[in-house]
Amino acid sequence: MKPGSLPIRAPSRPLCQLCDFILQQPASRRSFLAAAATSKAPALRRQTAQQHAVLPTTPVRSAATVRTSPAQASGAENHQQWAERVAVLKTKLADVERHIAWIKSSPKVEPEAATLAALEALESIARQAIAIRSGKPPPPKIEIKQSSAGAILSMGREDDAPVATQPASRAPSLNQLPSPQYISQLAMDLLKHPNVFISADILAAYIRLQRLIGFPRAIPEILHLYANKPVPQLGSSPPKFSKPSPKAAKQAIPADLAEQALGAAIDAKDMPLALDIVQVSYCTPAWKRRRMVTKMGLPGAIVGITPLAVYMLAQEASVYSGYIDPLLFKTYAFMGISTYLLCTGTLGFVAMTTHNDHHTRVVWRPGTPLLDRYVREDERAALDRIACAWGFKEEWRRGDEEGEEWEGLRDWISLRGMVLDKPDLMPGMNA
Repeated sequence: MKPGSLPIRAPSRPLCQLCDFILQQPASRRSFLAAAATSKAPALRRQTAQQHAVLPTTPVRSAATVRTSPAQASGAENHQQWAERVAVLKTKLADVERHIAWIKSSPKVEPEAATLAALEALESIARQAIAIRSGKPPPPKIEIKQSSAGAILSMGREDDAPVATQPASRAPSLNQLPSPQYISQLAMDLLKHPNVFISADILAAYIRLQRLIGFPRAIPEILHLYANKPVPQLGSSPPKFSKPSPKAAKQAIPADLAEQALGAAIDAKDMPLALDIVQVSYCTPAWKRRRMVTKMGLPGAIVGITPLAVYMLAQEASVYSGYIDPLLFKTYAFMGISTYLLCTGTLGFVAMTTHNDHHTRVVWRPGTPLLDRYVREDERAALDRIACAWGFKEEWRRGDEEGEEWEGLRDWISLRGMVLDKPDLMPGMNA
């Protein structure tokens, strides 16, 4: 048989169809498929010892190590940041202490602005200490462009300024922050000093500071000193003092400051403190005199000039008396107009002093003089506020309170000529 007549033998095919498919592809795509095939091939082949020796051994980094390293860096940065804030706060406190010591040791009476600046600085320190303890971030720094004069005055300060940053091992802890007790004692000692005059603005700053740091127990003593402390004369050296009259109307505690002090005691849930504040503010003779001057001054002046106005009106009306004697007509006109004004004014005063629509739980005892009710209305409103703060909020549960504090409040109100939760005025008890 001729060789040409023999059947052509089919070319041998590779055993792996994947390899055959790769060989049929272009060269550009063959390398990609070969790499893919290598990655997908089962790892069942054994590696020789020589291959193990050639491959380099690289340490494997776990995911936990990668994740914790930024956290550690952030924690160190935050610790350093808090340390810097504590150090700056301690520096400010030292400055305030030196300022207070200067006020006390000054040979003359310093102005009110110096004391007010010390109290405001203590309030700022207290706010920053509270922010640091609560973990709040520091306020953003605002870049203030200095003027030419400010730039000249600040030249060379960068070189002389101490570095606030400290090593992490020596960083101050949060326990080194000024305690609220220490700040409260600094403010109290300042206002109790004989050379310091307690004005309304200083008293307002003091109450605001004690309410911020949570020490309202120190408020009643300063309220008492506001009306009884000897007044130093500004600029006098050696200091000269004038004794004030505690019963004068100008020595009364301002109404808004008394409300703030009472609110601080209510927020602290301290009933004896609230009653002490009422005693040194609303119950003083100075408060009653000021209320009489401010609330009854204009009506009293009108009542005083009313008889003269009525007499002049009656005299002018006597001209038109006609056939009646002018003197008799004037007398009748004066008596008639005066009687009308007296009766209507009396009814108006009774209605003004006996209405109790604004009373909630504390009302006046029957038989209390009307003038006494009107003058002491602020005292009754303060006790009503205390009773509403400590008693039940539900109206149908009022009168069921128990306890030593509540019974003490009831007795204290009774001694002041008032009644707590009068049964006749409670819901469902009146006709």
